[in-house]
Amino acid sequence: MTRGEGGDRDTEVEPYLQESPEDDAVDVEARASRDDAGVGHDDPAEDQAPVDEDGPPAASGHWGRWVAFGLLVIVAGAYVVAAFYVSARVPDGTRVLGVDIGGLQRAAAVAALEPAFAEVQDAPVTLTIDERGTLIDPTEAGLSADAAATVDSLLSFSLSPMRIMRAFSGAEVDVDPVTDVDRDALVAAVDAVADNLVAEPQDAVVTVSSTGAAVTPGVDGEGVDTEASADIVAEAWPVDAVEVVAAPLEPAITTAEAEDFAADLNATTLAADVLMSGENGDATVTSEQMVENATVVAEDGELRLVIDGAPIAAELERADPALVSDPSAASFSFTSDHQLTVVDSTTGRAIDPDALGEAVVAAATSADRVGALPYRDTEATVTSDDLGVDDFKEIVSTFSTPVPYDPIRTKNLARGAELITGTVVKPGERFDLTEVLSPINGENGFYQAGVIVNGIHTEGYGGGLSQVSTTAYNAGYFAGMDDIAHRPHSVYFQRYPAGRESTLFIGSINMVFENSTPYSLVMSAYIEDAKLTVEIWSTPYYTVKTSASARTNVTPITTVELDDPDCEAYPGGEDGFTITNTRERYVDGELVDRKSLTWTYRPDNAVKCV
Repeated sequence: MTRGEGGDRDTEVEPYLQESPEDDAVDVEARASRDDAGVGHDDPAEDQAPVDEDGPPAASGHWGRWVAFGLLVIVAGAYVVAAFYVSARVPDGTRVLGVDIGGLQRAAAVAALEPAFAEVQDAPVTLTIDERGTLIDPTEAGLSADAAATVDSLLSFSLSPMRIMRAFSGAEVDVDPVTDVDRDALVAAVDAVADNLVAEPQDAVVTVSSTGAAVTPGVDGEGVDTEASADIVAEAWPVDAVEVVAAPLEPAITTAEAEDFAADLNATTLAADVLMSGENGDATVTSEQMVENATVVAEDGELRLVIDGAPIAAELERADPALVSDPSAASFSFTSDHQLTVVDSTTGRAIDPDALGEAVVAAATSADRVGALPYRDTEATVTSDDLGVDDFKEIVSTFSTPVPYDPIRTKNLARGAELITGTVVKPGERFDLTEVLSPINGENGFYQAGVIVNGIHTEGYGGGLSQVSTTAYNAGYFAGMDDIAHRPHSVYFQRYPAGRESTLFIGSINMVFENSTPYSLVMSAYIEDAKLTVEIWSTPYYTVKTSASARTNVTPITTVELDDPDCEAYPGGEDGFTITNTRERYVDGELVDRKSLTWTYRPDNAVKCV
């Protein structure tokens, strides 16, 4: 501090302090005030800036910091610009699913990836366990790959130095595609094909032989853990094949279970005989018989002993025939007064081979080793149902025709009646007279008698059987049977009903009717009191009403001369005429059918041999 001019000066020296920027401003102002006051201006010591022995002058430090700050701003700006540049393009060297999209902008990169993404989406994925494999469809399994999302993940803005350096380095990098997984759909898809990957477990097996029950051990199988496998597929996709997670499968019949079962068979079930008691007596089934016919089966995860009863039943019946009762066949017969006698069939009794095995097992597992001998009914060779004898309640139809005196002809009628008697016709079946009587020859009890051949009266085997045909036809007619085949004679005979009779000529003319009722019928035929009678026994069904028209178009007979060497003279018969017969059938009083038949007879002319 200056006290005065020209005098002694006392000078106070302040310690040196490094100036801050704020100090610079104060110093400038102080210097300006000093200059204005004219104080200390010429003092060289005062004009010289203080010097910091440890650094540059204060003014040099101030500008250095501003330069550094400016450079930092420039570098930071350039870094941000580089980050924006990088975010608009895929980094060089980037590959997705083998497709190089480095340096491409978004649209171009998406377009470049779409074919590869479509191929991956369509490519089935193979699921494998060991050497077993199956396929799933990615789309159906809820797997999807998104090309746009994958590119977007590569273009996001980032200030990461590694991100920016990667963009300009060009280093090749494989990037996984962005995928989406519907887990429920994936689990369902894996579960749907899981059976294709299963290695089935093998149950333990118990076999029985002469040495007893033995065990073949079971083998564990392998299935699929669908939940864990779905997680692996979701993590690995897109991929061609995935080894999925196996889950152990235990056999339904384990080795331990089989060993316990076999031990019980050997110690108890098959170890001793069993006694089987039945209505026809008792029988012993030996331990050896059980072992010889025993097998062990697995059902619903359980082992079961099965014994084949058929061979054992046969052995028991051979050893003791009294265990079997024979059936008796149904039969019927006609008494001398033509009454029907019926004997119903009875069932027999035999050991039931199908039930015996199970009954023996039950006895062998019981405390006292005793069981019931099962029986089955045995049917007769001819049962009551076979014959329909229960339907033979009464005579539902009978018809008779007079038998003229002709011993040989009568023998043919009697033989025909004998063959008809006992013929059973069930519902829907047919009575075929030719079939019943054939063969019509001497060996079958027929004789030669008068017949009409081509209008000529002559002789032949079975002469007179047209009367059998006519009588049987009318019995069926009044019983309500359906007319299947018949043909009246060409000339009329007074012993027959006009227009309602039937001739017979083997090979060309037959008489057939069908049983149109719901009941079986049996026929009886016999000659008695100079009449041929045919009766039908059954259960009443139809009520039959018939009527006949008057005879019309009457044509008188004439005499015909023949010079045939086989000609036989004939005095002539009935005139020719036309007649119509009508039949009505009723069931429970209701008309069910009405039919008419018109027939024209030619005159039965006399024959004169010349």
